[in-house]
Amino acid sequence: MVEQGSWRWGPLAAVCLAQLLLMLDVTIVIVALPAIATDLSGDLQSIQLIVDAYALTLAALLLNTGALADRFGRRRVFLAGLVTFGAASALCGAASGATFLVIARALQGVGGAMLFATGLAILGAAYHGADRAKALGAFGAVFGGAVALGPLVGGAIVEVADWRWIFLVNLPVVALAIVIAHRHVPETRSPRTRRVDWVGQITFTIGIGSLVAVLIDGGDWGWTSARNLALAMTAVLALTAFAVSQGRGAEPMFDLALLRNRSFVGSAITAFATSASLFGMFVYLILYFQKVEGIDGLHAGARLLPVTIVAFVAAAGAGRLSAAISPRLVLTAALSCSACGLLQMTRLESGSSWTVALPGLVLCGLGFGLANPTVAAVTLAVAPPDQAATATGMNSTFRQVGVATGVAAMGAIFDHALRAPVGTGARAAQAESVAYTDALHRVFLAGSAIAALGAILAAVLVRAAPLVALPESSPQPDIAAAA
Repeated sequence: MVEQGSWRWGPLAAVCLAQLLLMLDVTIVIVALPAIATDLSGDLQSIQLIVDAYALTLAALLLNTGALADRFGRRRVFLAGLVTFGAASALCGAASGATFLVIARALQGVGGAMLFATGLAILGAAYHGADRAKALGAFGAVFGGAVALGPLVGGAIVEVADWRWIFLVNLPVVALAIVIAHRHVPETRSPRTRRVDWVGQITFTIGIGSLVAVLIDGGDWGWTSARNLALAMTAVLALTAFAVSQGRGAEPMFDLALLRNRSFVGSAITAFATSASLFGMFVYLILYFQKVEGIDGLHAGARLLPVTIVAFVAAAGAGRLSAAISPRLVLTAALSCSACGLLQMTRLESGSSWTVALPGLVLCGLGFGLANPTVAAVTLAVAPPDQAATATGMNSTFRQVGVATGVAAMGAIFDHALRAPVGTGARAAQAESVAYTDALHRVFLAGSAIAALGAILAAVLVRAAPLVALPESSPQPDIAAAA
């Protein structure tokens, strides 16, 4: 709980500021890549690594930093994450070459992992009952809004200033978050003193890192190339070793019993399906606007504002919904909205107005907004308090692997659809426009299928009973067994 005399909503403010930074930096870079490539004279592969390095380190270290936070203190790791993320942002802004920027982005991912893994655990410890529902609603609103705002903010910065400011604008936000966290976030940790599980830490990092590398770059290398197959085998072996070590170790970093909890698994699948279905869509829809319609990043990002607004409003109310109705119903409805929205967006044709896809964008925003706070509520409800950061770290890992999977899978689908020769001249330009539209339709259909499958699994796995919101003075029940 928040200490008496401290600002009641201080922990929420600190976590939401960190979440704003993290989610903006997932999408804000996309529209700036052409400017970065021109300025740093980078080739396509090195520029792509600017995005990949952040995603790779973030996904690989989430569970590890969550386990360390449960042991050494969530506030301590959160503050260390802010400092790391801020320092890395400054290095990104000062980058003199593509390689330097890739390394700095990887360091940003390290700080991001610390923040992702601890944010929800801090909220879970600071708030209970009705206040927790409000906090998770605000958290989800910031999450949903920041994702779709990234391209708009990135486009605006590139239009009026140097691309380096997409990283430098992080610094005052980091400074404010550090001040608030230092003054108003109480320290919490697991009451059980456990040794660091080095075997678990190393095997999980290698396994997830290899898996995400395959997903991100497998299409460029060739899915059956020797390098890809070697990485895939490494991922399988390392994750198998991790599972064995967690089942046999005296003090494992992750309690495998959580994976026997259907609601925890259902919330993780929902996080994966939401990210996999929507993040790929954001990337390739923006590319379509820029390549086919010839608009700049600012105006392309502005067209995603309906997603931002609807996601923000939906998330603000979703935190309370899970305390009043079944989270199974909320998550199933959320993924169903995303599936229907993506399917509706296949009506977008070359030469038609982008508003044809507006109903689909609204439905995607609704699904995105409903899913995130509900996933967070379910995860916090079923995880033992002494493993809160570890559990949310695992859930965030599913989310980040979903991002990598969605972007990689849809990228492969998109690229395959564009490989057909289109000839030369004006007819070629028209054919290329049609090819881009067809490729985008395939992306929408793939995302819709992922969301629909996620909806089915959420309906099967997630608990039916509402997550009862108790008064703030009431003790939290042990509902993990009942979930």
